[in-house]
Amino acid sequence: MLQNIDALVFDMQDAGVRFYTYPTTLAYAMEAAARKGIDFYVLDRPDPIDAKVVQGPMLDPTLTSFTGYFPLPVRHGMTMGELAELFNTENHIGVRLHVIKMRGYRRHDWFDDTGIQWVNPSPNLRTLTETTLYPGVALVESANVSVGRGTDTPFELLGAPWIHSQELADELNRREIAGV
Repeated sequence: MLQNIDALVFDMQDAGVRFYTYPTTLAYAMEAAARKGIDFYVLDRPDPIDAKVVQGPMLDPTLTSFTGYFPLPVRHGMTMGELAELFNTENHIGVRLHVIKMRGYRRHDWFDDTGIQWVNPSPNLRTLTETTLYPGVALVESANVSVGRGTDTPFELLGAPWIHSQELADELNRREIAGV
């Protein structure tokens, strides 16, 4: 499939979250390029939810999958270029990697601080708000709870027929969880 190609260029916006599938797509593309001896270029992009904060449990290495290529915390705080360098080194991919770094990037910047136009990384991450909520709300997505995919506000709401909204709100308020 990668015949007569001099270089492969990867230019995708990540969500800054381990189980978002673009980091695995990046790694698989790097592996394919390495097998064929093709140079691999990553056009680096900001971590949209800032790269200073690292949060959440590490992936158990026995649970590696397409939604978890490498043991990272849920919110990894890395750009795609940094992930490419990590994967290439730690997984010994061996691709001839070239990361085209961003000019003026500051790790503490949220995407809306960068001056770059927002382009939806996916149909369900259409705003920075949805992308900000994604690392936490998507954790319950594998349960029998809807996180609003297919609505106008994915990840901004969740629900299920068995959830009693007032009881849930009272319980969350009782716990005094910052930001909730």
